[in-house]
Amino acid sequence: MSTEQKRFGRKSYVSVLRKGLKYIEKRRNGDIKSLRTPWPGFNSAGIAGLEWGSMLTIGARPGAGKTMLVSQILREAHRLNPDQQFNILEFQFEMGDEQYAARQFAGEVAQDYGVVLSTDKQLDEFIIEKMKQYIAECEYMEKQGIKRDLISESITSAEMEEVIKEVYVEGGSKPLIVTIDHSWLIKKSGADKDKFDVLYNTTEMLMKLKNKIPIIVLMITQLNRSIDEAARKVSGSIANYPTSSDIFGGDALMQGSDMVVVLSRPWKSDIKSYGPYAYEAKEDDVFLHLLKVRNGDEKKSIIFLKMFGKQQRMAEVPEPTAARPNGFVRFTERTGNGNQRNISAPIGDEL
Repeated sequence: MSTEQKRFGRKSYVSVLRKGLKYIEKRRNGDIKSLRTPWPGFNSAGIAGLEWGSMLTIGARPGAGKTMLVSQILREAHRLNPDQQFNILEFQFEMGDEQYAARQFAGEVAQDYGVVLSTDKQLDEFIIEKMKQYIAECEYMEKQGIKRDLISESITSAEMEEVIKEVYVEGGSKPLIVTIDHSWLIKKSGADKDKFDVLYNTTEMLMKLKNKIPIIVLMITQLNRSIDEAARKVSGSIANYPTSSDIFGGDALMQGSDMVVVLSRPWKSDIKSYGPYAYEAKEDDVFLHLLKVRNGDEKKSIIFLKMFGKQQRMAEVPEPTAARPNGFVRFTERTGNGNQRNISAPIGDEL
């Protein structure tokens, strides 16, 4: 009985090692590379970027920039990875086509969303011409066989699997970036009892699929309202930092994802001094917390970003000023003699 015929996909250990060695050699020779993102710190936290055959989950409360982050990755993907050929499939359940396109144009022409929609005054004709030029560039890419498709209608996880396979084959079996915005809006099927079932089944499907074809999944999800409790908003507290329990369907997404990150924008919660190090938090500061990094650098726990809403982009910046650079310190109950110890904790840990 051949390996392919064995029940439940059983295979020999040696065959797995040989397959792994081929992958290592292709990485060594540059035949396979990771997808570089716009942020060096994020790339170094992963495997020089996002590894094909991986899933990244991005969680945040509204206004923290999760959709902006994904849009920027897609917008700059081909420019940052000119030596790679890949297609893009977006499950865009949250916004209508017009609103989504307006956001894309705003990023391309570096104008505020309100300016693009002529909120206060009529949009300049020069900007309109730049938008038309962008459409022409996208049309050219399509003619070159570089596809970018969107699905706006909410569908089930089984239907998503069919579409992903279909687009992969139609695109010439090139690697495929798949984005899902966002997890809560995936349609419930007859086999799903509730939204948690939907999420578990979707994650299981994606886990199997990314082990069969070269895809990178970018999953956007929301955070539970626990992050908005008053105790979490006390300035300079470890409670400011998000944990895996704050992620909606956290168990499923933590298990199925290779990387899990949460974006935090303290200013929106009136937190001016953020976390145990009491980082100075300004209006445009975004803290990207790495809650899980399966194959990358586990020592890196926060990437510091600045949000540029007008350009619809984020830029990586140095670590901001910290009022407590050594972390929060308290009297230890163990000694009871006034000795102090540093109790700053890694991101995601609780005291």
